[in-house]
Amino acid sequence: MRGVLGVSPIFLGLVAVAGGSGAALWMRLVPQYQDALTLVFVTSAWIASVCVHEFAHAFVAYIGGDRSVAASGYLTFDPLRYTNVLMSIALPIAALLLGGFGLPGGAVYIDHAALRSKWWDSAVSLAGPVGTAIFGLLAAALYVVSDHLGWINAGSIAFFEALGFVVFLEAFALLINLVPIPPLDGFGILRPWLPYSVQASANRLGMTGILIVFLGLWYLPGASGAFWNAVTTISGIAGIDPNLAFLGQEHMRFRDQNLNLNP
Repeated sequence: MRGVLGVSPIFLGLVAVAGGSGAALWMRLVPQYQDALTLVFVTSAWIASVCVHEFAHAFVAYIGGDRSVAASGYLTFDPLRYTNVLMSIALPIAALLLGGFGLPGGAVYIDHAALRSKWWDSAVSLAGPVGTAIFGLLAAALYVVSDHLGWINAGSIAFFEALGFVVFLEAFALLINLVPIPPLDGFGILRPWLPYSVQASANRLGMTGILIVFLGLWYLPGASGAFWNAVTTISGIAGIDPNLAFLGQEHMRFRDQNLNLNP
């Protein structure tokens, strides 16, 4: 893998922005700008998590036999290298800023014919959600360890509100991505084992699948409540106080009272 893996300056910049804004929140350097700093921290952390998600797809694809992902620059965490910038970066950011939820990014383009088996094909799709889960668990670990050490207090609470909301977003994206409807990864895991006619129909469905999922969550009786309860439960199991996550969302939305974690 030497010479194949890399870390782009853009990704390092995202990490630096998240770290700087997070430090400013933790130390209350400019408390009058808490809302703006929360927005910067959550957005940069979310973009970084999307990069991790896409990298995970590409990394497993490379191991599974698709060497084209290296030439495409997918193994560098560079958001600008993804072939579908609209789906992978722009759309998730818009969903985050406008709706306060973490829409999963679009998968990188994989040469499925180059993969060694159907198992590898499924593993490539599974890798993205695993990357999302790892990112969320690392963020949750920072939260839980800090709580255990007594670092969450009145002076640092602004940072942990924002961090709690990041974990909530990761839980949301993880669950959404595992829904077995194309083009989500949940369907990608099953796709290699389905008849080719079904796969072809799924390919024609395109982005309509995501619209179907969100319309279902919005209009099907009980679906929205059950889904959001599952997201809140996962975040709670990870050690996140849902009340702090809610406050983090409010600050990111500049205290917009019309949005909350339990619609």
